[in-house]
Amino acid sequence: MYIHHHCLSFLIILIYSSYIVCQRSSPLKVEKDAAVYELLEKYHHYTELDRLLQQWGKNYTKIAQILNIGRSVTGRSLFVMHLTLPLVTDIEKEQDEKQLLKPKFKYVANMHGDETIGREMMIALIYYLLLNSKSDTRINRLLSTTDIYIMPSMNPDGFESSTEGLCDSGKIYGRGNANNVDLNRNFPSQFKPLKPLTNGTMTDIFYQRQPETIALMKWILKENFVLSANLHGGSLVASYPYDETIHHTDRTYGQSPDDSLFRYLARIYANKHLTMSKGEGCAAEFSGGITNGAQWYDVPGGMQDFNYLNSNAFEITLELSCCKYPSATDGILQKEWDNNKEALLSYMEMSHLGIKGFIRDAKTHTGISGALIQVEGVLHPVRSVKYGAYWRLLLPGLHNITVTASGYLPQTEFNVNVTNENLTNALRLDFNLQPISPDTLSAVKDVSSINDVYNLLSTYAEKLMNTSRENVLKTLIEPTTKFQYHNYDSMVEKLKELNNQYPNITSLYTIGKSNEKHDLWVMVISDQPLIHEPGEPEVRYIGNIHGDESVGRECLIFFIEYLCINYEKNEYITQLINNIRIHIMPTMNPDGFEYEYKQTEHAQGPGRLNANHIDLNRNFPKIELESLNNQNDNDIVIPKQNTDNNNNKYYLDELTNTQKNLEPEVRAVMHWSIIYPFVLSANLHGGALVANYPFDKKIENSNRKESKSPDDQTFQMLSKAYSYAHPSMYKGNACIRFNNGITNGAAWYVVDGGMQDWSYAYTSDMEITIELGCNKYPDETDLKSYWDDNKGALLAYITQVVHGIRGFVFDSKTKIPLSGVIIHVHGIQHNVSSYRDGDFFRLLTPGTYDITAERIGYVN
Repeated sequence: MYIHHHCLSFLIILIYSSYIVCQRSSPLKVEKDAAVYELLEKYHHYTELDRLLQQWGKNYTKIAQILNIGRSVTGRSLFVMHLTLPLVTDIEKEQDEKQLLKPKFKYVANMHGDETIGREMMIALIYYLLLNSKSDTRINRLLSTTDIYIMPSMNPDGFESSTEGLCDSGKIYGRGNANNVDLNRNFPSQFKPLKPLTNGTMTDIFYQRQPETIALMKWILKENFVLSANLHGGSLVASYPYDETIHHTDRTYGQSPDDSLFRYLARIYANKHLTMSKGEGCAAEFSGGITNGAQWYDVPGGMQDFNYLNSNAFEITLELSCCKYPSATDGILQKEWDNNKEALLSYMEMSHLGIKGFIRDAKTHTGISGALIQVEGVLHPVRSVKYGAYWRLLLPGLHNITVTASGYLPQTEFNVNVTNENLTNALRLDFNLQPISPDTLSAVKDVSSINDVYNLLSTYAEKLMNTSRENVLKTLIEPTTKFQYHNYDSMVEKLKELNNQYPNITSLYTIGKSNEKHDLWVMVISDQPLIHEPGEPEVRYIGNIHGDESVGRECLIFFIEYLCINYEKNEYITQLINNIRIHIMPTMNPDGFEYEYKQTEHAQGPGRLNANHIDLNRNFPKIELESLNNQNDNDIVIPKQNTDNNNNKYYLDELTNTQKNLEPEVRAVMHWSIIYPFVLSANLHGGALVANYPFDKKIENSNRKESKSPDDQTFQMLSKAYSYAHPSMYKGNACIRFNNGITNGAAWYVVDGGMQDWSYAYTSDMEITIELGCNKYPDETDLKSYWDDNKGALLAYITQVVHGIRGFVFDSKTKIPLSGVIIHVHGIQHNVSSYRDGDFFRLLTPGTYDITAERIGYVN
């Protein structure tokens, strides 16, 4: 078709004109934007801020509510504007499902008084949301689906002391509060637990903190926020947890269990900000405009970590400008509004990631508050709140979600498909929990049935320790997997394969990373792999702490499959998995093994050490011992009085001040040991054939042959269980001779900084070291014989967890389970403590004992 050039010109002009008309803002929107710009012509001091908020609260009564959550040192109000549509004050309407499932979001600005851009952005954001609450579809939707709380200034005193135009006032003028305290170093630190006062009473988390900090802490703990950000200045970056690490050294990555989710949230803000993601100017060091907090610099006692560790809130820190308090001239505040507006709105919309719903009693349909919502593979549960409502932010993918609550059977939903396609409404997932029958213990099974099971398991273990061993083993199915050495990639592939093949009884998680960033993988095997079942003991095996000692690594990989393949096919294995939660870490030193694996000769064992050339079994904190002066046995020694396995969080605080050279593998295992209630464990070595028990260390200059712990008899019982279930270890005539195939560690040779001593001294776990053979790295063709020798012993050893005493500790009046109760066996100077459901386990040899339970505030 031919078109005259005059016609063509007309068509082009017409189309272009139409485009201009489509893009032009409505007069109303232009007017509202102009109103926000006008507001941002200057900074707003305390009196003006008070007037503005009060005025808006009166003008927008249906969507805005001004709150005062506390006061500063000088008595200024800590104002919060609560915005939602509609603003519900009627109690009945509050209980409406739609209202109850609205996630709560908060912005907190001006924590440092001289960091002012965030303060003005919050004032502008409040006004923008109010002006557009009806006319703008996006804003109306955001207010209708989200409970929004905005605090323009957490530190009004500091702001009033700051100087406009000063880009960095240092720590003297305005940064701190009126007491010159940095509020972002004033929250509880995860590595500085509470300490007792001189009179012996314990402080609480609010003790000696600033009034602004206390107000924020109480607000955070009360309101059940889902998502949050605090706004700072001095750089241009979105920073995410953790802000601190155990050593408090800068440039150390503080990885939280939700690291991927936090990085996603930080990227949302940085990418929606007009310049943050470009990494220009003062932000040049931050790739993509985001950073891990501790990787940047260490912040002990920061607010974002407190939110994550002590509430359901996920919080990041936003640094909004290179200059902390720029002059308001030349439209700087309007420019910053343009930079941040879209990012502020987009970040709030992230409140609807993941899943939400109600946790209810299946019979009464009443909500259950305080239930734990656990995502498989993420060691960070959230809790349900009033009426049983919950929210759990998640990235897209298939997730296994388990809910537990005291007095109810746990419930798991497998392969929950989270897409996050609808950012106004998270995926609805309700749980209806079955209450436990009143005539049973909170441990689900009654005492007599548990006793029957434990007796059955004990009988099997005894058979493995005598001539009936082969009769037990021949009833078990052998995996058909080829015996071979697994390098890191093939090991991970195998573990993931088993996890996928047996999803109902396994869960695969990582406790941290090695020096060379290999994950430290653990497979947990249980009929409820995602949770700790009250009254069910937890045990663990750790292999390959020395990279060249490879037999334990391969035996544990095979042992995982052995357990899985026999579940529900063999009575012994089925009852073992149904009644004991088993954690297996095939390698604690993946870097060392990878190096060893590539060698052609293994005689010198170059892979023994980690990538930092450190022996991990000499890197645990050293323990000072002293004599117990026991009348019956003068050889018994105990850790000195500053060691307390019932106060290990306080110990971690001391550790940060005294131990500066712990390897990442060691730190990961220590943290793992403290957060899980392990009762029994063993670490697998090579180079001899013996079961070795504490203590590995001696008193300085002692001429005693042995270094016996208070539990020496129990440790001998545990060691013999492995030795006697092994076809040749008990003979004690391998490369080094040992009576009955067992030895006290120090009687063999002294080890300072070993794992088994640390575990015994600082946790409720009893651990031994097992040497699996004289050859540390045997030929691959010999692996089957090592497996045949050790499979029965691996079973018999973990079965020893059924011996001793077990039970629950309750408040006699309220019947509430009590955690942290010290269980003391008279005559044995080593205590254990109860876990969060009040359950405890104390391994003992057969005998008659007097037991005392102790807790501050209760009669023993």
